Formats: sequence, structure tokens, C-alpha cells
Amino acid sequence: MPVLRVSMVSWLALVAMSGLLVGAARAVQRPASTDSATTDRVMLSIVGTTDLHGRAFPSNGLGGVAQLGGYLRNLRAARAADGGGVLLLDAGDTFQGGIESNLSEGGLVVDAYNSLGYDALAIGNHEFEYGALDTASSDGDPSDMRGALKMAAARARFPFLAANLIDETTGNPVAWPNVRPSTMIDAAGLRVGIVGVMTYGGLRNTLAANIQGLATAALAPTVEAEARQLRQRGADVVVVLAHAGGWCERFDDPADLSSCGDDAEIFRLARQLPPRLVDAIVAGHTHAAVAHVVAGIPIIQAYSRGAAFARLDLTVEPGAGVVSSRVFAPQGLCAAVDRDGACQAGGAPPAPYESAPVEPDASVVAAMEPELERVRRWREAPLGITLETPVTRTRDGLESPLGNLFADAILAAVPEADVAIGMGARRGGLRTDLPAGALTRGSLYDVFAFDNRVVTLVLTGAQLRQVLAAQVVRGRRGLPSVSGLRVRVNCQGESPEVEIVRPSGDPIDPAESLVVATTDFFAARASFGAVAPQTAWASSPLVRDAAAGWLTARGGRLRGADLANPPRWEPFDGDACLAG
Repeated sequence: MPVLRVSMVSWLALVAMSGLLVGAARAVQRPASTDSATTDRVMLSIVGTTDLHGRAFPSNGLGGVAQLGGYLRNLRAARAADGGGVLLLDAGDTFQGGIESNLSEGGLVVDAYNSLGYDALAIGNHEFEYGALDTASSDGDPSDMRGALKMAAARARFPFLAANLIDETTGNPVAWPNVRPSTMIDAAGLRVGIVGVMTYGGLRNTLAANIQGLATAALAPTVEAEARQLRQRGADVVVVLAHAGGWCERFDDPADLSSCGDDAEIFRLARQLPPRLVDAIVAGHTHAAVAHVVAGIPIIQAYSRGAAFARLDLTVEPGAGVVSSRVFAPQGLCAAVDRDGACQAGGAPPAPYESAPVEPDASVVAAMEPELERVRRWREAPLGITLETPVTRTRDGLESPLGNLFADAILAAVPEADVAIGMGARRGGLRTDLPAGALTRGSLYDVFAFDNRVVTLVLTGAQLRQVLAAQVVRGRRGLPSVSGLRVRVNCQGESPEVEIVRPSGDPIDPAESLVVATTDFFAARASFGAVAPQTAWASSPLVRDAAAGWLTARGGRLRGADLANPPRWEPFDGDACLAG
């Protein structure tokens, strides 16, 4: 994913100072009739959100979907006054991330989006990470690894779109309840066609077990074919809703692409489409922003985690098409945000929008309240263990007590396993430290918010050494945690040499077969070289659930130092080993 080249604080300051608005005219979709009165023209405001990642609630009392509802109320009132309409779209990666959304497998966010009146959502790559529907709270089928996604779609009062998500069995786009390639809606008397697609490589960035039998088709031919069908069905306006994006730093001139990543996927798509076929693109995926016109097509994209929304106004003549467009800079939902996309405390209240004060929409909060109360009870549940000291992510850049805790939990979760490999210091899977005090489910969840599962690999001792040696080369991000073995590293040669022994010090035979417990994420991404390990994916517990069970069974009191002494990676010198 491209790196955002401007801070959230700086772009929100820019938005506040610039008045938000930049205009851009574009070619007419179809020749407008010369004798048509301008009063026949309709203003269609398109609002785009993306990459919410479950962050539905305010942070520090600001932002969140209820705040978005306040802006939408004002915009809808403005369009109702002039006879226009509002189209509300989400470009995907909507559910996974926030605890409130994760515990309801996206249901809470769906309820909020139903209340907000969304018109369509494009499926993103992270929509697949919940896997099977939770059988503990429903009648879900544990064998259907898309069960949670299908449940969210069925719960929604708006369609999920995925034109280029292909079922390899049929060779056609997936056809699940309320999931389709495109949709046609009526807005202020206009027929608006919406095509949904996801980034071509998106399935590589999700949990492999949940996307078996699926593939993605190329964006441009998919969009072109679907858009032509929508035109044949009488669409006055065609919009592409894409979980694929770009990134720009400046928003003062929509025609100026000098601050943008020129080869961004969404820009390539715009340039590959036939002229005048598509009227607008609402993008996502990159956690950056776009408010520009590329190849005659206005493209809007907001930032991530509910910090902002994007807006585009189209002037449309029914029966003739789009006359002009106006692109707005991203509208922040709070005055300033931190690096994680949360609103900073003490920020100023939002300025008036569409000449009216912005008041959070209480009905959106009410829609989420039942799920929210369940989350509160779950977060506060004790695990029956007290941490005498914090359990931290790092120790001298080599291993981490917290990583070792998870490795121990993974090993305990698989009785037949000989060793375990977990998350390491400074690796993104460990989101925060565990605080001292009585440990709750919520504290553990905050550490490991992703729905990764415990899986097993069958490796020889030589193959395990090979895997760990590859991780040493990448060690600037921290070495993976291990359990059931110790690792010795020699950095004197051209490449690191790794020796693995049991905790007792006994060597591990290179020819010995070992059952290795790890996470599905590590198993999918580790450098195995020529190794093709046997992998067991089915019916495996979530990593955080394995940790909760292990800690509850252990009980008593625990210190962070207990998990890093003696070290599992024996200290070694040699920065040459840590080249990643």
C-alpha cells in the first residue's frame, strides 16, 4: 500500500483554511439538447466514504458515523431544497478493525449504515477476514468461510457490489444474497447505475483460508462491460465504486496531478475506460485522498477510519447526461486527527456545513446501541489473571515478552505441536502493550484485533531453520517470537546461520519432522523458499481466543520478565544480519 505523503493534521488544516471547494468542469456525457431549459437540470451530490475499518464510534467525543450523519442531514436538506438528490456510497474495507464491529462480525456497522441511508458498498479485501459466521451467537455454518460476509450483506438494506470478484467454479461474478456486480437506483428522478469492483491484487492481502475458490478479474474490461449494460438499461449517470485507489497531497486544482501518484491503480482505470462511458469514480483502499479529474472522469476518495468523507456534485440533464461536475476537497469530521485516524481531544466543534450547524445524528447511535451494550459487557469480562508489570512488545529489538506470550498460547492451543512461531517485536500484529493489573478480554483484544487463526505446518528441522534464517534477514521489524525452542544465530558469514535447539539445549535433528503451530498470516507470508509445507486451516481457533484460554487456565499473577527470561533468541551481534 502506498505511503501517505501528507499528515492527517496538515490536510485537515488545509481543508479548514481553503473553504473545501474546488470546481472542475468536464465533458458532457451525452450532447445536451440546445433547447432544454436549465431548470430541467438536477444536482446530484455523491458522498463517498471508505476504509472505515470498524471505527464507527467517536474518539474523544468527536467524529464517527453519527457525526457523518449530521453532515448528511445538512446536505440532503440542501439538495431537497433545489430538487436534487444525494448518493451515499462506501468503497469497502468497512467492518474489520474496531472491536465493536468485530464482535458483531460487521453487524453493528451495517446497522449504522442502514440508518445513514447508504445506497451501495463495494466489497474490499478485508471484508473476508471474519471467515465463517460465529456459531456461538448464530446458526452459522462453520464450513462456509464467507459466512460472516454473507450475513453482513443479507443484513444490509443496500447492495454489496463486486463485479470483478469471480467464483472460480462458475467463472462468473459471485452471486450471494444481496451481492451483485452492479445496481441501478433512482435519485431525484435520475437513473443512476453503480458498478462495484475491488483492487486486482486485493485477495493477496486477506486471510487465505477465506478466499479459496475466488479470483479477481481485471478492472478496466469488467467496468467497461458492466457500464455498457447499465447504459443500455437507461442509466442517466454511471458511477464506479472501487475498492482501489490513489493518493494526492494537494486539492486546490482538480486538474493538477503533480502531487498525485500518477501510476495509481484508480488513475490507470480511468485512463483505460472509453470516453464518456463513466461519469464518476468513488475510490478507496489506499487510506489516502483524491479529489481530481483524470481522463475526463472526476475521482473522489476520502481518508480512512471515519476521519473524513469525499464529495462530488454532478449537474445532470435527464435524458442527456452529465453537464458539469464539481469536486470538493476531503471534508474532515473533526478538526485534527492523530496518526491512527482518531479525533484529537480538545478539537474545535465542526463549522457549519451547507449553511447549517452540524449536529451528530442520534438515530445512528441508537441503531448501534444494542450491539454496543453487548460489547461493553464483553470487554469488561475478567480473565482471572493479574499482570504485576506491563507485558511489552519489545526488548532490545530482538524478541518481545508480549510476542512470547502469544507464541506460548499458540503452542498450548495445539496439543500435537512441537514448537510455535508467533508475532515478533515491532510487528504490526501486536497493536499495543498489555497494561499492568487485572487482565480483561478487552485489554487482550486491543493487543490483537485481527481475526488471525492458529494453524499448523509440518516442517523438517532443516526447513524450520531455513524459515527462521529468512526472518533474521528481515529482522529490522523484530524477530518472530518462538515457543518450544531456542534459536542461536551466527552472523559471521555472508548470510546468517541459524541453529535451533530445544529449551533443554538438546539439538533438533535436521531430518526430524516437526508440527509447527503459527498464525495463518505468518503461514501465508513467511519465506519458505522451496519448502511447500502441509498446512491445516480448518476449525482453528482465533489467536486472541487461544491466548485468553491459556491465560485463564494459567491464572494467578504474571510478570513481563517471566516471558523473556531466559531469552528464546540467544543474544547475537551483527547488524549485518538485520538488513531488512
